[in-house]
Amino acid sequence: MNRWLALLASTAYLALVAAGCGGGGGNNNSGNTGGGTTSAQQSTQTTSSSSGGGGGKTVKVVMKNIQFSPKDVTVTKGGTVEWTNDDSVSHDVTKSGGPGPQFASGTGNLQQGATYKQTFNTPGKITYVCTVHPGMEGTITVK
Repeated sequence: MNRWLALLASTAYLALVAAGCGGGGGNNNSGNTGGGTTSAQQSTQTTSSSSGGGGGKTVKVVMKNIQFSPKDVTVTKGGTVEWTNDDSVSHDVTKSGGPGPQFASGTGNLQQGATYKQTFNTPGKITYVCTVHPGMEGTITVK
């Protein structure tokens, strides 16, 4: 019981610290770089492997008002897309088409403040959706 309370208190503290760090607005599809913050509530990271890599840039996408913003992004081979749920409802990120391995954050598991990261190593145009909200979709162009 004491471990559970300590874990809960630590998680709450980390969530407050992460919220206080904030993140810059003005995301665009040119490949913003930066450390970004992850949520203590939910943070998932997956890496797809293919040939090569090394782009190292991170593009940030926000989930807000039942949409991905920006909807279309471009990353260099080896670059990462980081999605953050700034909405009051849960979302997910699931590949729906294009080259490279399948990826998914898990159905509806990204609660408010949570992030999901995916690294892309296969050039081409990838489509993705939120399976919870029909019509919530985006694209990633990997160069």
